Amino acid sequence: MARSVRLLTVLKKQLKQQGITYKKLAAELELTESAIKQMFGSDNMSLKRMDAICEILNIDISDLVQLCEDQESKIELLTKEQEALLVGDEKLLLVAYCVVNHWTFDEIITRYALSETDCIKQLARLDKMKLIELLPGNRIKALIAPNFAWQPNGPIEHYFRTEVQGAFFDSNFDEAGCLRLVKNGDISLTARKQLVERLKVIGQAFDDTNREERKLELDERKGTSMVLAIRNWQFQAFVALERSDAKD
Repeated sequence: MARSVRLLTVLKKQLKQQGITYKKLAAELELTESAIKQMFGSDNMSLKRMDAICEILNIDISDLVQLCEDQESKIELLTKEQEALLVGDEKLLLVAYCVVNHWTFDEIITRYALSETDCIKQLARLDKMKLIELLPGNRIKALIAPNFAWQPNGPIEHYFRTEVQGAFFDSNFDEAGCLRLVKNGDISLTARKQLVERLKVIGQAFDDTNREERKLELDERKGTSMVLAIRNWQFQAFVALERSDAKD
C-alpha cells in the first residue's frame, strides 16, 4: 500500500474517532459533501488539503505520519540469536541503541567515534536483522513496534543484569529529574497485580514522552533510563527470623 493511501486511511480513522462526519468536514472546508467523498474515495488528496484537515483535527501532519508509521507491520521481538549478536559487539549494540531512539546517521557519527564506513557497516547489519531499513542518503527508518520488548531472560536482559543494573543503581539519585522510590508493606497478590497494571501505564507514559521528545534537537535530550520493579520479595534477614510454621 502506497504511503499516501496509508495516510488517508489513518486520516479517516482520526475523523471517525473525533466524530467528524464528511458533512461536517465539508462545512469546515467550505466544500460539498460529495466533493469530500470523492476526495477520499479516489485516494487522491493534495498535501495542502490534508494539512487543512489536520488543522481541523487539531493535529500536525507530522503526527499523522507518525500514526501511520506506528500502524505499519514492525518488529516486536528479536530472536535470542539476534540479541546475542547485539551484546557480542559493542559497536553494533551502540548503533542499535541509537536507532531504537531514532537518532539520525549524522547524530550518531557526531556523538560517537565511528567512521562513516563503520557506522554504515553496523546499520547494514541492523537492516539485515530487520531492525531498521537503511535508505538512500544514509537515512534510517526504524522498524520497531510501539510494544517492542526484549526476550524474557534473553541475552539483552542478562547483559542488563550483569553489566548495567549495578552501575545504574550505584547513585544517590539526587539530581534534578531523578528518583529512586522504595516502598515496603504487606499487601495481597490482588493488590500487587493492580499495582503492576498501574506501573505498565507509567511505562507507556515514558514511551509516549520519548516519542514526543524526538521533535527536540539532540543536544536538548539526554540518555535516560527508568526501571519499574515489583515482585514478591522479602529481606532475607527477616525471613531467617520467621517462625518455621509461617514459612509453609
